[in-house]
Amino acid sequence: MFNYFHNHIQAFNRALVRVFSNFGSSLMMFIVIGVTLFLPSSGLLIIENVSQISNNIAYDAELSLFLKKNIKQDQIDFIQSALSKTLIIKKTHFESKLTAWDKLQNKLNLNPLDTGISENPLPDAFFISLNTFNEKEINTLISSLRAVDGVENIFFDAGWVKKLRSILYLSKIGLAFLAIILIIVLIVVIGNTVRLQTLTHKDEIEVSKLIGATNSFIQRPFVYTGLMYGLGGGLITICTLKLTIAIFNKASINLEAMLGGTFILKGPILEQNLIIILIAMLIGCFASFFAAQQTIRKFEIFK
Repeated sequence: MFNYFHNHIQAFNRALVRVFSNFGSSLMMFIVIGVTLFLPSSGLLIIENVSQISNNIAYDAELSLFLKKNIKQDQIDFIQSALSKTLIIKKTHFESKLTAWDKLQNKLNLNPLDTGISENPLPDAFFISLNTFNEKEINTLISSLRAVDGVENIFFDAGWVKKLRSILYLSKIGLAFLAIILIIVLIVVIGNTVRLQTLTHKDEIEVSKLIGATNSFIQRPFVYTGLMYGLGGGLITICTLKLTIAIFNKASINLEAMLGGTFILKGPILEQNLIIILIAMLIGCFASFFAAQQTIRKFEIFK
């Protein structure tokens, strides 16, 4: 057990020496990995921020409940009492047909005598704010309200939020395909870099084989090198994300006076940062392991 950990420590130290002895090329590899992972990470971060905004908007969406014209006051009171006891309803606002008619006339500067309208054409209505956006619960509520005596029409005016969520869902799928393509590109780039390193250390590898070193022992430093590439690239991705978000938020605050509002991006949380680093390290590990294994086996074929 001691020899096992000792071998890994030695391989890790050799990998450190290789990374820092060629720090210029290693830094370029860090930047390549960091910038490549920044593209899907930033896109996913923007989508998550927009999704949170759409969720908040959804809670402010209203269910408009229009009553029949000949409805009596006691039935209106009954409906209002039933709405107040419904759990998924956050608040209700009743607007009588007289109030709605006065508002419409004031807004459009209408005169009933000029328009030839002899009676109020508007119905009494309830405007209901929901505390959920669960489609099943909303459909159940609408079905229940349609069965209530005195209810004429029901409109749910948050359909555009569903469309926004569909667009965000499709965007996530697109980002997933982009991430897969970029990960394949990273595997190829890291693999070629590690393959060049194995060719550079060809004499060292052949001597190690002559004294009985196994393939796993020889390729272990290259695997740690790939892990370090991934770690450095992941850290650059996180730093680039934080810098980009800080610049965007500062510009958004400066434009708040002109736009009348602002959109502040929330940065990735600790768990998301760790996931980015872990993904980068796994990519580096897989690419370096595969490249080193294939190259070392070729040395045996050509020997």
